[in-house]
Amino acid sequence: MPEDTSLQDLILGYCHQVGGLVEPPAYEIHEVLLPDDVAVRWGIESHQKFAFAAEAETGVRDGKVTLLHYGHPLVETVVEELRCQSANGLFFVNNVRLEKPGLYAVIEKTLPLPNAKLFPVAMAVERRRLYHYVRFNFKASLIADEKRELILPVWMHLQGGYPLKGSDVERLAALDAENQFRHLEPVEPFWLPKPPAKPLSEEVLRPLLERARQAARHELTSILESLSRRLQRYLELDQARLQQYYDDLKKDAERRLQKVKEDRRPALEAKLTAIESERQAKLADAEQKYRLRVELELVNLAVIAQPKLDLQVEIKKRTAATKRQVAWDPLRHLIEPLTCDVCGQPGEGLYLCEGGHLAHAGCLAPQCVECKRTFCQKCAASVQTCVVCDRPVCVHSLTRCPTCKRATCHEHTGLCHAADGEPQRVLVSKIVAPHEVAAHVREQQPPTALPQIPAPAPTPRPAKKQETKQRQTPSAKLIPAKKAPAAPTGDYIEVYSEPGRGLVSAYVMVKKRELAARIWELTPEGIKVHCNCEKRWHCPNDGMIYRPDAENQVERQITSYIREFMAEYQVPEKKLHFYRVRMGEAYNERRLMLIGKWKDLAALEEARAGFDQQSTKG
Repeated sequence: MPEDTSLQDLILGYCHQVGGLVEPPAYEIHEVLLPDDVAVRWGIESHQKFAFAAEAETGVRDGKVTLLHYGHPLVETVVEELRCQSANGLFFVNNVRLEKPGLYAVIEKTLPLPNAKLFPVAMAVERRRLYHYVRFNFKASLIADEKRELILPVWMHLQGGYPLKGSDVERLAALDAENQFRHLEPVEPFWLPKPPAKPLSEEVLRPLLERARQAARHELTSILESLSRRLQRYLELDQARLQQYYDDLKKDAERRLQKVKEDRRPALEAKLTAIESERQAKLADAEQKYRLRVELELVNLAVIAQPKLDLQVEIKKRTAATKRQVAWDPLRHLIEPLTCDVCGQPGEGLYLCEGGHLAHAGCLAPQCVECKRTFCQKCAASVQTCVVCDRPVCVHSLTRCPTCKRATCHEHTGLCHAADGEPQRVLVSKIVAPHEVAAHVREQQPPTALPQIPAPAPTPRPAKKQETKQRQTPSAKLIPAKKAPAAPTGDYIEVYSEPGRGLVSAYVMVKKRELAARIWELTPEGIKVHCNCEKRWHCPNDGMIYRPDAENQVERQITSYIREFMAEYQVPEKKLHFYRVRMGEAYNERRLMLIGKWKDLAALEEARAGFDQQSTKG
């Protein structure tokens, strides 16, 4: 058996920690010189000789050597001091370089926004500030028929309030006990309504701990599912065994009851009742035995401070705007994602709602069928329903009846009291589903047909003079037709493909200024189109859904949509530029090349099935 040196390591290591000198052992005796204040606190002499093995009897009898063992007063004193000390830690990341040329350009390429655009803030400058990570170490106890314990670390972004993978920080960071950036200002938490002055105060760490507990429970989901299936199987086996055992007892008692005399029947009937009662008690005990309980206990935490470079930007669309601080992480060399104002989780492709909130597509309220304004679940009070067709209508497009005071959409004005004072019910198949943005499917298209983008109206040309004379009557005059407004013309188009997210974005540019943007997104319902152009919500392409072609034809399909977009703004073929986004950087491509999600057979099949299902409902 190997020798147990845990007590020796504990005592000698703590002597080093308090500033003592420990000489190498001679004849299994350790000579220690303690600081005077430590010796007074422990009630012993500064010069000590410690032995930890029972065989080291030399000098023990005459009191020159102290034999330490579990339960010794000095050992108990050391353990009590260690128990009173905090197990938490504060560390600093100093091995970073706080320089990033062209930070705004990197932010603009990295953060895609489906319905808004980034703009620089006037007078905003890049700032070097101190951010924090917090690692919570939980002891998770999974209690059922047996108890299982494991240590579960959870990394939290203190300023963002969301969990993150700490493997990159652990791999890249060199943790120091001294802060070389103490002159930097700490950043206040973004997720608290009233952030306190000190980011590491109790007012911040307590709610952050609750979010860390939720993240820990989420990480335990796969383990709990596997363990629950195993416990359910054991429970079924025990229940089957108990049922078989008590069924045999019941059959034996019933057989004896048929043959017994009348004077002994009450005793056997009571025994049958007792058998059934005992069966139910044993089954309840089995369910309690295999019921899974989870206990989370915080063991300790570590706070890691790291300097970062941040910049304030403005996120704006036609009807709303908001400002956000975007940080560049010099350790992981990436732009930190924006967080959803509804669920508090980071994400890409956040939507800007009319209330100035950023939200995931799943955190949006139903979209208004009239003006197509976007609202998040925090602004859900701004979206009501038409009493006639039950479609969502926002307060900006709602029509209030002066007679009955009911609210309807513009299409059903006057039908709010048409059925003997009650609303006339109208079933409308084209209803925007909750938590979706612009998910409209053409009703007239068959399931296998692709909706066609309407061709842009050609620019009207001036009419040539008629050489033949026309017969006119004195009472009739020729009224010249009004000229249709000329379609806007773009200088060039930039197309960016993001394979991992299933997005293809095209931007019409005029003098380095964006004129229109159209995005094709592969979703479970088909290829959705999001358009942000001068037509605003009257654009016929915004909200269209197309049925994806086969994986070897999807590039041709998307290219045809891009060329229609190019023809709409009269951009020549040689002014079409393709880029592929990899790791936040854009790289030139000769043509549109789709990979990743666009060539995933399962994703394409799911999109086709979802399109067919929506078209059938329509």
